[in-house]
Amino acid sequence: MRIIHEVNKLNEYVLQKMEHSFLKEYVNVPQLNKDKCLITCSLLAESGYEGEELQELYAAVMLVQCALDTHETILKIRDGHVKERQLTVLAGDYYSSLYYFMLSVCEDVALIRALSLGIQDVNENKMRLFYSKHIKPEEVTNSIKGMEAGILNRVARHLKKEQYIPFISEFLFISATSHCPDSLFSDYHLQIKNDVLLARHKLKTQKQPLSLKPVMEKRMRGLLDGPHYLLPEEG
Repeated sequence: MRIIHEVNKLNEYVLQKMEHSFLKEYVNVPQLNKDKCLITCSLLAESGYEGEELQELYAAVMLVQCALDTHETILKIRDGHVKERQLTVLAGDYYSSLYYFMLSVCEDVALIRALSLGIQDVNENKMRLFYSKHIKPEEVTNSIKGMEAGILNRVARHLKKEQYIPFISEFLFISATSHCPDSLFSDYHLQIKNDVLLARHKLKTQKQPLSLKPVMEKRMRGLLDGPHYLLPEEG
């Protein structure tokens, strides 16, 4: 499908930008989230961006996402692995610097502001999830959505594509929670399970970018109908 081919080409460019011989020796390059890649590409393409301009803006969005994902892995590094922690922080900062450079080339001040607000949204939700001692069960789902979709929701708003924000939030929530749960969320298993069921129902009727529909139909079937760690199979 055309969008998959386009995303693969764009990702080659992003990974090329992320190349750093020293960091590559010590830190694993984070995998680009396929769902976020598809959504980012479709939002930009539907907004009229193409060619080099689309490539640069796409790279900026994915680099800032990689920076946030890299910093998040620090939580999973065992105590005592000081060098690994330091290099992971350095890698995240390196990807952040690349993102700022890409945006300076594009001179898109409004997008810089949108992504900065997205970074703020993601970090606030991370703090609430991982460090708050008094988070309520109903707040957990909203924080997961904010952490996963914070960047792309701001991009959608910047591009005047607010109608896709509910789809982005619910889709990335289901996608994120389809993986093995973090032990930090074990106390909220029932709440998240119920919210996954509700999100599945909502997703069937929400608007999404037209260019996404051909590929997302299969992806959504996998998320909506496939096994989920929170939802035991019937029978």
